[in-house]
Amino acid sequence: MSFRPLKWLRWLTPGLKIKRWIFLGSLSLLLIVTSLILSLEAIPITRLFIKNLSYFINEISSKIPIQIISLLLFLIGFVALIYSIRGLVKQIVKPMQIGSRRDVVELLWLERQLKKRPQVVVIGGGTGQSTVLRGLKYYPINLTAIVTPFDDGGSSGFIRKELGFLPPGDIRNCLAALSLQEDLLGAVLQYRFKGVPGLEGHPVGNILLAAATEITGDFLKAINMVEKIISARGHVIPSTLFNTKLCAKLKDGSIVKGESNISKSIYPIETIFLDPLPPSAFPEAIKKINEADAIVIGPGSLFTSILPNLLMKDLLKAIRESKAIKIYVCNIMTQPGETGGYKASDHVRAFLEILGFLPFDTVLLNNKKPEKLIDYYEQKGSEIVINDLHELERFNVKIVLADLLYEKNHIRHDHKKLAKIIFDNIFKNTRAH
Repeated sequence: MSFRPLKWLRWLTPGLKIKRWIFLGSLSLLLIVTSLILSLEAIPITRLFIKNLSYFINEISSKIPIQIISLLLFLIGFVALIYSIRGLVKQIVKPMQIGSRRDVVELLWLERQLKKRPQVVVIGGGTGQSTVLRGLKYYPINLTAIVTPFDDGGSSGFIRKELGFLPPGDIRNCLAALSLQEDLLGAVLQYRFKGVPGLEGHPVGNILLAAATEITGDFLKAINMVEKIISARGHVIPSTLFNTKLCAKLKDGSIVKGESNISKSIYPIETIFLDPLPPSAFPEAIKKINEADAIVIGPGSLFTSILPNLLMKDLLKAIRESKAIKIYVCNIMTQPGETGGYKASDHVRAFLEILGFLPFDTVLLNNKKPEKLIDYYEQKGSEIVINDLHELERFNVKIVLADLLYEKNHIRHDHKKLAKIIFDNIFKNTRAH
């Protein structure tokens, strides 16, 4: 994807819907200038101008006072100028309204090439899903995050137990990432109270979602309310509305119940399941998957954030039948208690063993090795995920390698790099069809 003609000439690229407004604005200014000249007929040079006007104008001026013609031209020109400015601003402001970090004219061109905004569904949970959303919200796409609602620890677990609502933690994280003012409103949503009895450790976003649920009487309406409050650049929906518990069977045969307990085990995970199994996924989640042009799975905790969303049979069936491009973003580092010792192929194999098929056709891998913080992570039991490409090729998936690394305070995916490579693949796939 390349779009780099001379900078000022890019605004004249066909299809941007810019030239029409520039032309109308120029014509409007010409009418206004002409009206001003006509209104100054007492000046000799103006009389000469009027005398040399076309026969048509002279014929009209012989029947209608020149002052009336001048006024009409001014009004027509003024209205047309306002209309052209409105159209031009509306067209240019579209990408600027979403805080775009890419060139405005390039985004306008991309929208024109795509003909319609692609519907993109991001499936996962935790900080990994938030990273994807944080980057993709700056692109001309319609975003939907499908989130795992099985958290049973901390503030989310308390709200789930005491109030009977779905745990809001991962939903809050996604909302914060989608906010157009993440530095301000996102930070408020993520702020945890300290030293306040009864509120200690509770994020503002969890309390806001709980309050909105009490007000609206419906958890989904509460999410929509918060989306409007924070000007979210997308929608967040749970994968199911049923209150259930995530469980894991470990390699030693034992069963662990509760998301917060699974990663604490010293034994490897053999499989995961829901108890009880929800009879269905959230219908809106199925609808979004059916409409999707692209489905992004991960990154994030493989067994407690990503795979749990795919345990509902109807949701999994929708993904399998979808014609969308399906991208799996593999983790950069292993996660103690979940994926210790896992290579890239082991992550992919886990989907196949638990689901019976691969719900993606493309695997996105980071190829930039972390250096600064690697010792710290290794002390915590986390290692670099090795890209064993020969093993991956056996799964018959498209492999995309790219520098996706962010390494300042943490080792994680860089949201800008990740969003760009995801969007470029979506763009190519959408244009191909």
